Amino acid sequence: MVDIEKNDFSAPPLHRYTATYLGDEDAMTFVVGENCIKCKHTDCVEVCPVDCFYEGPNFLVIHPDECIDCALCEPECPVDAIFAEDELPDDQQQFLELNADLAEKWPNITEMKSPLEDAKEWDGVPNKMEHLVKEWPGES
Repeated sequence: MVDIEKNDFSAPPLHRYTATYLGDEDAMTFVVGENCIKCKHTDCVEVCPVDCFYEGPNFLVIHPDECIDCALCEPECPVDAIFAEDELPDDQQQFLELNADLAEKWPNITEMKSPLEDAKEWDGVPNKMEHLVKEWPGES
C-alpha cells in the first residue's frame, strides 16, 4: 500500500503476499517433487523469469513466495518432477512445505548446470525421500 504522506512507494516484495494483497485468493506456486531427488536437472532454472529456484546438494526447490505461477518450468523438467500446487499428487503433499523450508536455507540458482552424474539411474525410482540431502557438505 502506498502511504503518500510518507512518500513511501515501496511495493510488497513477495508474489504470494502481493497476490493476496491484491485480492487474488487463488495465488499458487509450483512445487518440485520427489523425482528431482538425486537427479537435479536444471533446465527449469534456465527458463524461470524470477529466479525462484534454490539448490541443495541433490535436489532443487521453488520458493513459493517468489514463484509467479508462470508455468514455464513445468514442461522443461525432463523427469516430470515439477507440479502446480493444486496438481501435486497426494503422496507428495509434504513437498510443498519442504520446498518452502529449504528455499530459506539453500542458495539461489540462476543458471543451468549439468545434472547429477547418475541422474538417469535415479529417474523414476520410488521412495527417494530417504536419499534427500538437506545440508551441503561441511554445514551443520
